[in-house]
Amino acid sequence: MRLRQDDYDLVAGALSSIPGVVVTEQADMIATDRTFAPDLIGQVKKTVIDQVDGTAGWSVVLVNQYGVETGVLTETAPQPVPSFSISLDRPIQVAAQAAVDGRTEQAMMVVIEASTGAVLAVAQNEAADKDGPVALMGQYPPGSTFKIITSGAAIANGLATPETMVPCPGRITIGERSVPNYNEFALGTVSMATAFARSCNTTFAKLASEMEPDALTVAAAQFGIGVGHDVVGMPTDSGSVPPAEDLVERTEDGFGQGRVVVSPLGMALAAATVSSGHTPIPYLIQGRETVVEDEAPPIATEVVDGLRGMMRLVITSGTADRIRDQGDVYGKTGEAEVEGGSHSWFVGYRGDLAFATLVVRGGSSDNAVGVTRDMFAALPPEYRSDGA
Repeated sequence: MRLRQDDYDLVAGALSSIPGVVVTEQADMIATDRTFAPDLIGQVKKTVIDQVDGTAGWSVVLVNQYGVETGVLTETAPQPVPSFSISLDRPIQVAAQAAVDGRTEQAMMVVIEASTGAVLAVAQNEAADKDGPVALMGQYPPGSTFKIITSGAAIANGLATPETMVPCPGRITIGERSVPNYNEFALGTVSMATAFARSCNTTFAKLASEMEPDALTVAAAQFGIGVGHDVVGMPTDSGSVPPAEDLVERTEDGFGQGRVVVSPLGMALAAATVSSGHTPIPYLIQGRETVVEDEAPPIATEVVDGLRGMMRLVITSGTADRIRDQGDVYGKTGEAEVEGGSHSWFVGYRGDLAFATLVVRGGSSDNAVGVTRDMFAALPPEYRSDGA
């Protein structure tokens, strides 16, 4: 049995009275705050533990008949223990953890520094922890947050721009699939930006149906989704967006209800891509390079510019107005239907902070918006400007 010093102090008396119990002091690498990203800190420990022992120095000396050292034949200096720095930002991690802990359902959040890919927070509540590091590796249907990718693909392939007028009927049939909007709301013919802000399933189902089978696969990779990242110190799986030859499957993928699956990490990378204008490479331990498999080509400027305006509309006149009081937030809500309910998503960025929040079977996307708002509201004043 291993005990921290403070835990041992509580039971030292009782242990000393038990015959045969032997206590041995050993140095170990432990977290000073056991509530601070415990699973992730544990992963870091496993990664660096073999490198934190240091090396003792040694020497060979001459000693005279009286035991006095008279010279040194050879010596090797000791090598100190190297230091390691991780990218987690304490105020953001603490605020994110408190926000997800407020939910009884499985809840999780990932925050990334968009410009650098530094992982600033990975928060899961106790219910989510039971399934492992799901914020980084869990595979969930993204629902309408995937419209970020569908819109990007539409712009990149010349199908539409944010100003293009597109239909938003209450229900549309494509092939053998009948796709409804939430409560079958209808907007008529509107700009793609308005359809995005109001989250018209029918609009993006139709756009996706008109794309090449691999269009969403290619676009997703440009946002960091479906790309393999070997991040030193933490497990990752950004998601999977397979090519869709089948018309119905492609249609469903367009609004995040087909075979597409993502992790919160993957969606945070997508938001970071829009914020920074390039696909960030995530990292946790500073100085340890992340290996990227099948790196995607750069994302076009017109795609990024178009998405920024559309994601701001989601806050100012769309489905995430609950977070309007937290500064210049850009985002996309999503509610992904699954067996037994629906997942609640909110993905976006403020300044250089890109985030993805998921409440598993949390129902309305407003619940994920609320968790994210709680995180921003809890940050210290110096984080509350748009340049946070």
